[in-house]
Amino acid sequence: MLCNKVLPLLSEFLDGVLDDDTAVQVNQHLGQCIRCRKEFDTLSTLQRKLRSMSGVEAPEFLHRLVRYRLAEEPWRVRVRNELERYWSIIRTTEGMWYATRAVGTLLASLFFLLVPTAITPYLAVEAQDTQRASITPAYYCLGQQPAYRNNVSRSLTKKLGMSPSLQSRSAPAAINPLYLVEYGQSISRVGEEDTFSVVATVDRNGAAKVETVLEHPYDQTMLTNFKWLIASARFRPASENGQAVTSPVVFTCSKVFVSD
Repeated sequence: MLCNKVLPLLSEFLDGVLDDDTAVQVNQHLGQCIRCRKEFDTLSTLQRKLRSMSGVEAPEFLHRLVRYRLAEEPWRVRVRNELERYWSIIRTTEGMWYATRAVGTLLASLFFLLVPTAITPYLAVEAQDTQRASITPAYYCLGQQPAYRNNVSRSLTKKLGMSPSLQSRSAPAAINPLYLVEYGQSISRVGEEDTFSVVATVDRNGAAKVETVLEHPYDQTMLTNFKWLIASARFRPASENGQAVTSPVVFTCSKVFVSD
């Protein structure tokens, strides 16, 4: 392969997008041609320097300009762009991921269909109701009496390790989302992606504290700042039958970088 054909292909060769035969020919030529090899080394050095540079935050006017242009686009164009975006995601996603999701969905559906049937209590009919039992539909013998159902519900709740307050609680504890928004904006925009999970306890007065760290982050500053946020924030306490109660809350925070 001649130099005038190799030079235009150096960028594609560096990115690894050439077909196998062409890539072999370019590689053989680079091993023999000093001029093309120097050009390739220059491109490779430039690529490494560009990758080592930190990202530059887009100016605010660019965000407003993008929103303005999106508002001007006809709805047909927006729909087409969204379809193309989702199709590109589907094409670049491994088939095994979809197969795993499908199997998981199927197993979860079977679980929720079979569990109610498996735990439905059988209610025996008393001896004096033999005649009524002979003409009563089958569902009469499946625990349709309210008192019996309540007893079975309490028994199952106890065996599953759930406290009665968790079953009868009418509203969980909550935090104003502005706290989390401010925390997210305070996270450093450099470094690597990170995740952590904690369990906090919210008392009846709306005060909270972190009890357990389920997953530690690589950047401990994220966890330290989040603990301070939980300790200084005010929560809406959980309620049970109209009364405030102490309750646990699980938080999972992830630091993710998104690029075009």
